[in-house]
Amino acid sequence: MENMINSNRTVAIEQADSYRPNKISRALDGIFAALGMNPDNPFEGYIKPGMRVFIKPNWVASRWRKSCDHIDDLYCVITHPNVIEGVADRVAKALHGNGEIIIADNPSIDADFEELMDFTGIRRLEDKYDVPCHIYDLRPLVCKDLKDYGQKDKMAHQPGDPNGEVEVNLGRNSMLHDVDSSLFRGVFNEREETVAAHTGDTQLYTVSGSLYNADVYISIPKLKTHQKVGATLNLKGQVGAMTRKNQLVHWRVGSPETGGDEYPDRESWERAQHAKVTHRGAHPGNDTIWRMVVDLYKSLLTKDRKYFTVIDGIMAGEGQGPFCPTSKHANVLLGSYDLLLADIVAARFMGLDPMKIKYLNYFINEWHIELDGIPVYLYGEAKKNFYSEHTRYSDFDVPFAWRGIKWHCD
Repeated sequence: MENMINSNRTVAIEQADSYRPNKISRALDGIFAALGMNPDNPFEGYIKPGMRVFIKPNWVASRWRKSCDHIDDLYCVITHPNVIEGVADRVAKALHGNGEIIIADNPSIDADFEELMDFTGIRRLEDKYDVPCHIYDLRPLVCKDLKDYGQKDKMAHQPGDPNGEVEVNLGRNSMLHDVDSSLFRGVFNEREETVAAHTGDTQLYTVSGSLYNADVYISIPKLKTHQKVGATLNLKGQVGAMTRKNQLVHWRVGSPETGGDEYPDRESWERAQHAKVTHRGAHPGNDTIWRMVVDLYKSLLTKDRKYFTVIDGIMAGEGQGPFCPTSKHANVLLGSYDLLLADIVAARFMGLDPMKIKYLNYFINEWHIELDGIPVYLYGEAKKNFYSEHTRYSDFDVPFAWRGIKWHCD
């Protein structure tokens, strides 16, 4: 696949010390100015009347899981509605009364979507604009009781994306193509479906039709660490664009001694057989899930469309993400036309080394990305050598097993 980096490579980082709408608006205006956009109507010309614009937040959870060892602010887990609204306001302005806005996600299978809607109050946007604005739960299957998690036959069926779904076969372009699929595990215990979706030249991903057929895709993820891949931003967030979650390979069952990467070693595997809560695949030796993340981005790029991202890092999540992080007031929004470059810069801002996050490392090497060639505006000023400078812009805690991905300042 050819290098799909946007011609406007700039990534802008702006400060916002709260979720008050005026603070968010000021930060967004600073991002748009740094990217050469008109703050009064930043998407004019980029988003044209008649277009469908798909906005994807991170709505992974509707509450704290009981398995978490602490309770924190849910907005260190999910995107804040005021950030979504700030972006949607500007999208609606660019559409000039003609077009469609869809705000949607495919949350974790156990999330209560209506609880999420009540918590965020985001449904108010459905009646705010002079164009249709729809909010969708993209999941065709949901888990009503967490004790049934992983058992497909106990899931409840629901309509899912009203605009259907699109199957993408990456074939030999998949990072899983040359990997033995016999041990692949997806969301459910029924591994046959996962294995069948990723054997030989069949490498299937099923994308939300609302997203796939959109003219513009705007990603608004959370700035957050992740116990299976190190950091979850735009690229990892594409899990929420996929309607058939069991096609998403998360690990290979077992320990390395048996060809798996579910656990880092046999001792960990043996302990897990008697543990109430396990953390399968949650270690840097998981050589499977990062390949899936690469594939998700490749799947997204199989159709020509426009992109933009605003990463919500006002209240970020550090430590045991994605479900049990600790809130971190990073007080920033990051914006770019390019999802991949935004993730690289965001990881560096978090105090992580993008070269040690496998899915970012893949694209950096494969697409010959010169890290110091990424233009970065930090708080309104052009920042030379953002990547190589011996500065820790922020210092996010990571799960203990992932301490090796931290940026080291000599």
